[in-house]
Amino acid sequence: MGLKPPKQIETGTTLGGIITLIQRCQFYFSALNFLMILATFYYTTFRHVYPSIPFWIFLIIMAGLLFALMTLEYTVIYPSFVAFQAHQAYKKERNPIVRDLEKVKKDLEELKKDVKELRKEIEELRGWLK
Repeated sequence: MGLKPPKQIETGTTLGGIITLIQRCQFYFSALNFLMILATFYYTTFRHVYPSIPFWIFLIIMAGLLFALMTLEYTVIYPSFVAFQAHQAYKKERNPIVRDLEKVKKDLEELKKDVKELRKEIEELRGWLK
């Protein structure tokens, strides 16, 4: 006796569209939040430790740090993440497409054998007809 998942409710595209829009806007909210946290950090902590560094230089330093982290993410972490996800997705136990592909490959090998045999028979018939 297996547990069956509950039936899905057809809600149309409005709810999904709203959720997708909110998710996509999170990046902009995060950027604004990050800038506000940077300003707070500068005025409450950083400027008391390094009083000779003005806010605009602090922002340039933080932008450089962010750029370095983004470069690391793009060149090292993201390719590894993609490779891991692809490796996880390409498991016969989890992915019906992979199972179908394995069946197609098996069928293709059988067809190649059949074509090879048919070519042999055709050559034999050609030799016999001459």
